[in-house]
Amino acid sequence: MIDFIQGSLVTIEEDSVIVNVGGLGYQVYVPRPETYQSLINETTMIYTHHYMREDWMGLFGFKEKEERHLFRLLISVSGIGPKSALAMMSNASPQRVIQAIITNDEKYLTKMPGVGKKTAQRIILDLKDKVKGLNISDGGHEDSLFVNELEETTLLEQDLSRDLKEALKALGYHEQEIQRALYSLKDQIDVGIGLDHLIKLALQNLMKK
Repeated sequence: MIDFIQGSLVTIEEDSVIVNVGGLGYQVYVPRPETYQSLINETTMIYTHHYMREDWMGLFGFKEKEERHLFRLLISVSGIGPKSALAMMSNASPQRVIQAIITNDEKYLTKMPGVGKKTAQRIILDLKDKVKGLNISDGGHEDSLFVNELEETTLLEQDLSRDLKEALKALGYHEQEIQRALYSLKDQIDVGIGLDHLIKLALQNLMKK
């Protein structure tokens, strides 16, 4: 088992990064390779999962051990392979995936590549108790599924969402917490609700976490 690799990050590709370790170039499949841009030519340590089967093997890498743990939990579910698990973790922040599992949010999970209703149900059934307590940072990157949903709202609703986000930032909440609160209120954000009321609802939601 290869627990981690450490070396100079030399290339970023569409779904992976290349790390030079002692003159050998290791291809490591990672969620959101673009988040490694600032590490080009820097010594980098990546926690890895060495996936092997009869006809193929590969390294999957993560910045945090708990992120790797979530990946391993996902691929333990029947019907979820490593590429599917990686796609899930590329399209949604790890904490949002965990929240969807804990709250039985099938609708959210089925928006991810390759996840149908039955697969979403299996993920929830198999992992609901196992993901509790996992706390994984999002590295400051937004949940793309959430962003896509916001793009479908009216311009006035988007302005209201941005105002709410700035208000929560001013109150000291982190990006990940703000995204979670905004997502929970996405069906209530409209021009008929005042910003003060939305802030109150968001704070009530955040205090439940």
